[in-house]
Amino acid sequence: MLYGLVAVVLMAMDHRGEYVPKIRSVAGYAIEPVYHLLDWPAKALRGLHGQFADRRSLRDENERLKKTLLSQQAALQQMQTLARENERLRALFQGAQSQPYEYRFAELLQVELDPFSHRVLIDRGLRDGVRAGQAVIDGNGVMGQVEDVHPHYASVRLISDPNHAIPVQLSRTGLRTVAFGLGETGRLSLPNVPREADVREGDLIVTSGLGDRFPGGYPVARVTSIDREPGRTFARLEAQPLAALDRGREVLLIDTPQPVEPPDEGATEPVEAALGAEPAPDGATPDGVTSDAEQAAGSTEPEAPVTEAPPDSEPDSAETAEEQP
Repeated sequence: MLYGLVAVVLMAMDHRGEYVPKIRSVAGYAIEPVYHLLDWPAKALRGLHGQFADRRSLRDENERLKKTLLSQQAALQQMQTLARENERLRALFQGAQSQPYEYRFAELLQVELDPFSHRVLIDRGLRDGVRAGQAVIDGNGVMGQVEDVHPHYASVRLISDPNHAIPVQLSRTGLRTVAFGLGETGRLSLPNVPREADVREGDLIVTSGLGDRFPGGYPVARVTSIDREPGRTFARLEAQPLAALDRGREVLLIDTPQPVEPPDEGATEPVEAALGAEPAPDGATPDGVTSDAEQAAGSTEPEAPVTEAPPDSEPDSAETAEEQP
């Protein structure tokens, strides 16, 4: 009973002051050298294996990579043509340009596949520009997002984690929904799809771009099972993630551009509003408007008409003087 009471008190204190995350963060800083020390033998073995690799296998791999590179260059040329055509169409319809994304390479240091927490550690941290909430992908699809960042490494929560959710949409129909982790690396749940929605097995699920975490259009999973139970409002969908959540070692960090805050509208006011709000100083009038004094002076001093004498007559000097103003 005493231990139970102490546990309840500690849980209440942690709920109010959040001491456990702080202790975990301090412990992470203290244990960081241990991760580097444990990873050093593996790095040394990989280096020795690369140095003593067979020359023939390297030659065969080089030939295979050359063929793959040629095929990818051909596909890339076509993609560049399509990208230019897309830009021309966007300019024609005055559409917004797509946001540029940068990718940062990272390797996995440790994998935690506990049923209640699916996380991995990568060898990039604050010094490499990694920030919390950054999306992580591999060569096949979305893996997760950065959760905790340290100077030399970071923790990534996978999309299969039971506490993780990612906004997605069906690539074929554009139906938006949310995919939840189930604690298994090979299954995702989509519980919010209407029962009568157009969904088929094998449909590709991609990121929708909502939530400002995952950029839109990246593949996430494929639908594997659909359960349309009668009497239920929503269907039960399950999907298989495309990323190698429990097999890969290399990942990419997507660096999304930060939104630029708009300038304060109250800081700069139009000149017309300023002129209309503040009265003109004494003696100064806007362009095109005459003051009362100028109007009075103009009314008392009219311009005299110019009279011309007939060519045959020669007026005397007195009459000329009277006609002049």
